[in-house]
Amino acid sequence: MKKIFCLAAGIALLAGCAREDGPAVSLIDVHFQAATVLETTAVFTLRLENNLPEPLHLNGSVHKIYLNGLYIGSGLSDAPLDVPRLSTATNDVTVHLSNLAMATRVKSVIESKSFDYRIVSKFYGRSWFDGLRSVSEGRLELKDFMPSPTNEVPAEVPAPEPR
Repeated sequence: MKKIFCLAAGIALLAGCAREDGPAVSLIDVHFQAATVLETTAVFTLRLENNLPEPLHLNGSVHKIYLNGLYIGSGLSDAPLDVPRLSTATNDVTVHLSNLAMATRVKSVIESKSFDYRIVSKFYGRSWFDGLRSVSEGRLELKDFMPSPTNEVPAEVPAPEPR
């Protein structure tokens, strides 16, 4: 009987405490806050989608972010967040990017004018056993972030005529 119990406990430990049914995560915005010689701080705005019939109460999260298959950094959020049932919520996640490590990695992304992203997320609940995991993937086109001709400021603004 002891052997069966030990085997079951070992399997439970190997399976992990976090479930794979966390909220779907999508990247909706990226903006840069600060840059130094060695580090750039970026804020990734993520949309969390709760497709469950009960609300999700999250006490924090960790998001590993990959661009074109390359790991670029990990974003942490310690802010509590409630995602209503069958609804969405946004979460700003700060990511500190190493400029030295990114110098060689970002060139291929800029040259390709588009990139695939993958976000591996772990969400923390109220207790140690409330952990959730999710993996989300998508594609962003850099042209979508460029100003369109209708949004550009004219090069020369004519002076107002005297009255």
